[in-house]
Amino acid sequence: MAKASDYRIVTFQRKPGQWRANITPVVAPATITRGAILGFVTAEDSSSEENAVIAAGRAIKELES
Repeated sequence: MAKASDYRIVTFQRKPGQWRANITPVVAPATITRGAILGFVTAEDSSSEENAVIAAGRAIKELES
């Protein structure tokens, strides 16, 4: 089960007024297997840094399913 505390979220401004979040696991797996998620960036731009963090939280919840 994916929890927000298991991931580090770093926001960045892609263009003025367009924010995204980079999401990476806090602890890297001991062995990397094919298809393992090492990190990802939110798919859509957000209007603020706060909204980018919210979008990252939603993306982490989607990992649960």
